[in-house]
Amino acid sequence: MEKLKRKKKGKWIGFITTLCIIIFLTLTAVNIWKIKNRKQPEVVNHKKIPVQICIVKRKKINDYMEVTGDFLPFQCVKIYPRIPGEIIEKIMVHRGDFVKKGQLIARLEKSRIKAQMDRAKAQVELAAANRDVLQKDFFRIKSLFKHKAASRQKLDHVSAELKAAEARVKEAKAAFKELKVIYKEHDIFATISGVVTDRYLDPGSFSNPVVPILRIAEEKRLKLLADVSESAFYKIKKGMKITFYTDACPGKIFSGKIFMIYPDLNPGTRTVKLEIHVPNDKLVLRPGMFAHVRVNPGEKTALAVPLDGLIKMSGTGSYYAFTIDHGKARLKNLKTGIIQNNSAEILSGLKQGDQLVIKGQRELKDGVSVKVVNRNKNNKISTDSINADSVKPDNNIKDSVSQNINITENNITENNITDNNITDNNITDKSSIGDGK
Repeated sequence: MEKLKRKKKGKWIGFITTLCIIIFLTLTAVNIWKIKNRKQPEVVNHKKIPVQICIVKRKKINDYMEVTGDFLPFQCVKIYPRIPGEIIEKIMVHRGDFVKKGQLIARLEKSRIKAQMDRAKAQVELAAANRDVLQKDFFRIKSLFKHKAASRQKLDHVSAELKAAEARVKEAKAAFKELKVIYKEHDIFATISGVVTDRYLDPGSFSNPVVPILRIAEEKRLKLLADVSESAFYKIKKGMKITFYTDACPGKIFSGKIFMIYPDLNPGTRTVKLEIHVPNDKLVLRPGMFAHVRVNPGEKTALAVPLDGLIKMSGTGSYYAFTIDHGKARLKNLKTGIIQNNSAEILSGLKQGDQLVIKGQRELKDGVSVKVVNRNKNNKISTDSINADSVKPDNNIKDSVSQNINITENNITENNITDNNITDNNITDKSSIGDGK
């Protein structure tokens, strides 16, 4: 019994010892983790980041819009045979050939129509011969009737037969004339001048009035179709000149005129279609090409800023910028409009009179302190604090600034601050002078 009690007591002591070791190791690990992850006290950097600014203003800009369009042939026709069931004897043109209006381009086999014409011609001759005989009989009976040697009934009968013969002659001639027209239709001619863009049948095929033989497109003039938004509908006028370029002809600008503005808007896209006629004598442009069209209704006054002051968000087409407010940088998300001549129209995000950072903005974050270092009218750099508008330093301070800071056109000699390279480490406590302190 005593051995059993000692054995149980030894197990309890071992369990308690193991539990204590586990608790000790856990507490030690927690303390080590806390020490390693203890936050270091933040070092407040009171130095200001130098920047250059401009004042946001309204100015005149070209009110243009850029849209895309597609080229179509000015005219495009498919050539069908009018005669069914005849063998296509010959096709005189191939894809890419230029043809003129009225040019012979294909011919159907004519043996059957020739036989029909010969028979029709014989019918005309037969009808004419019968008419001649009856005409002679009519004159003979008429002469006898005058001498009272023939009855009136006989004269009327011969007269009626003569009229019937003349009608048969006219009928035979009409049938022959119809066959002559059909004979001519065995020769197929181009209905417009243009380029053969497709050939659907080959010689030896049977003609079918619902199956085209060729496709001809007029390409010396083209139609450019483009869609513009409904907001621009009333700005665009018929006859307005436009410019455009294509990816196929890089660096080359083309021009044309708006020939037609479609009267109805597309309810699905809320756009209106423009038809622009473009001369293409040298065949540089081709139907099916894609065009970037610029429509310029005129000028407008809008809020515009230098493009250098905008920063494009990675992976998007959106821009943001920094403005200065009471010596602090403020991040502004922007909505831009027209971009031209290194200037961007601002639709939202800025207002007139804002101080926009145009240099040094890459080093900024929202809320950081900044110092304005701008070029003056003489192209020399001035170090005016952003608070200079509200707190003006007295003349003594200005004199001390001018004595201690040697400013040149391309170099701020004090502390090696240059126009193109301005860092936090180069700013000394003298920057506070411009703040009016």
